[in-house]
Amino acid sequence: MRNKSTLAFLLGIGLSLAAAVHGYASEYADTPTEPADAVRIPRTLSLLQDTPYYVIPNALVNKAEGTFSPQTVEVIEAETRWAEMPNWWKIRTTFGDRWIKTEPGNIDVPPPSKITLMENTPIYAKAGTQLQPSAVLSPQQVEVVGAEKQWFYSPKHDENELKWLKIRTSWLGDQWIRLPLKQIGSYYSHTKKKYYGTAEFSSVPLWNHSVDSSASRRQIRDQIFTETGEFQTPLGSFYQVETPDGTSWTRYPGEFVAEANETIKRWQSAPLYPSPSPYSGKPNVAAPQSLTVLEKIEATPVRSSEGTWYHVRANEGKGWFNPKYADPEDAKPDNTEIALQSDKTWLYQYPDSSQLLNYGVLGPQKIHASAAWTAPNGVRWFQIPTFLGNAWINLNPTRDRLQLPGRKQDMQISGEISHKGAIYKTDNTLTFGDKKVGYERDSELFFHSGVVANMYQYTVSGPDQENGWTFAHPSGYSFRIKTGEKKAVISWKGEPRRSVILSGAPVASTDQKAPDLRIDEMRMLFGASTEVTPNHSEVLLHSAEYTLGTFNPPTEVKGSVLHLSALCYDAGSPQPNEVGNRLKIYVYDRSSDAPSDSFAGAVVASEELLFSFDMYRALYDLSLKKPLQPGVNRLTAVFKVGERIIFEQDFDVTAR
Repeated sequence: MRNKSTLAFLLGIGLSLAAAVHGYASEYADTPTEPADAVRIPRTLSLLQDTPYYVIPNALVNKAEGTFSPQTVEVIEAETRWAEMPNWWKIRTTFGDRWIKTEPGNIDVPPPSKITLMENTPIYAKAGTQLQPSAVLSPQQVEVVGAEKQWFYSPKHDENELKWLKIRTSWLGDQWIRLPLKQIGSYYSHTKKKYYGTAEFSSVPLWNHSVDSSASRRQIRDQIFTETGEFQTPLGSFYQVETPDGTSWTRYPGEFVAEANETIKRWQSAPLYPSPSPYSGKPNVAAPQSLTVLEKIEATPVRSSEGTWYHVRANEGKGWFNPKYADPEDAKPDNTEIALQSDKTWLYQYPDSSQLLNYGVLGPQKIHASAAWTAPNGVRWFQIPTFLGNAWINLNPTRDRLQLPGRKQDMQISGEISHKGAIYKTDNTLTFGDKKVGYERDSELFFHSGVVANMYQYTVSGPDQENGWTFAHPSGYSFRIKTGEKKAVISWKGEPRRSVILSGAPVASTDQKAPDLRIDEMRMLFGASTEVTPNHSEVLLHSAEYTLGTFNPPTEVKGSVLHLSALCYDAGSPQPNEVGNRLKIYVYDRSSDAPSDSFAGAVVASEELLFSFDMYRALYDLSLKKPLQPGVNRLTAVFKVGERIIFEQDFDVTAR
């Protein structure tokens, strides 16, 4: 039996418990799980009602493959809050591993095989308090052989609700005990060094906290203590910690401080903080040198953005160092001209951090960078000299503008995503609000072109004498299609420009209106971007809209190649199910022998991602090289999204 003074260590401060650090389900990174170990995660699960099952743990992305009737299933891994809230479980089935999502009230699980009694506990021959106790057990570990149904569940979310469990004794056989939910768990003794940024500690054990007036709580900040034990329950864990004021208890798991034996070579200065927090006090700045690492706090999924903290020894003394809160080693000299056009641009002490430089702010102005650095997530930071010293800034892609060194001729282009609407499928019918906008046939999506045209602000006219339908946009772009003909005629400002071949002919509509288009033709002709769920249950329609700066090509070049370039401030990485349409720039020779409706001989600008501004926006380099003939070259530049023309201009260039 354990000594009572060693075990009585829990505190009660509400039902919501801090979760331990978890792994990640490989199928879906947003679902933190732990393996079934019969301690934190049960190895079997009884379903008390019909339960849908999925290939991945996301009911919004995929339809359920089917439904399990009430039964007991084998658990592989699961989220850890199964006793409190909706929870994903990965289970083993005869047709492979599947995922289910359950509510606490709709499941049952076997009790743990052993629990730790934390105080003197009466035992009964039967599950009933009308009986006299058979005996009283002192704090100890006991074997559990049964429990009342849903022994872990409180409909009122009351951690003090009492539950019956059957235990095995060596002298009275099987007996029953009645415990509050928060005391159904196991104690594990260990020694771990932990860092506590902000945590509440208590001197009074959990079960006495609500009734003992001597309970003392205190907030701890930026401290490193030794954790000596953990009590694990279905509702979370409680931690025993040794502090200068004696033994205390907390629900905060702290951050593990691991011993280390390594060195960090710094070519830049190294700020050393009093504790592993940038807010723990003014750092002692160490000169460039090799830092000896004594211990460290690894980054975890819970706080991955913080990075790893290192307790180091330098020539200037000991302290805590984090590369995130220091000038990056791989920053490069840079002379980019930046036109700040935002009302406020905050100055940061270090890039990719939350530390402002004396709350400094810049207004609209032109500045030159002295260095640049690209964070691991692709975001570009610029270092600039200021009245407060060197500072780092992150730009606003919708307002600020750049001029790269040696690139004064760059055209400036800004792109925005315009959301047109969400279309849903029910029984093979596609609807937008209360309108039918299309259908699914043989696993292909078809759209009523007239309804889509209205969503994209097109005017539809037809049928003409040749049964053609014309779709005109206010910008001057238009296209003409005919039912059954795998061709569309593209026009600009009322003048036909070219014919394009469609992958499928438009289909006659049932209401004698404009023909229906497959999704591929809709993307091509309207310049639409789409997000389609794998089961076609939802289709999101977007449009890439661009604001073009002045197009000012040279009238004369030396040599035989025309160089054109643009900086495009556009959307970043596409969504998982997105098929996007970005801006393309073409230049072709008007005097070419190629047919007038062909782009044969046209040169298209390449697109290179330079860097990101944030998780949504990035800067792209659009560049092309057009071979020229000696003398005057009569050229046309066309800016398109899909086949949708947004700008066209004729220009002449003389090659000398």
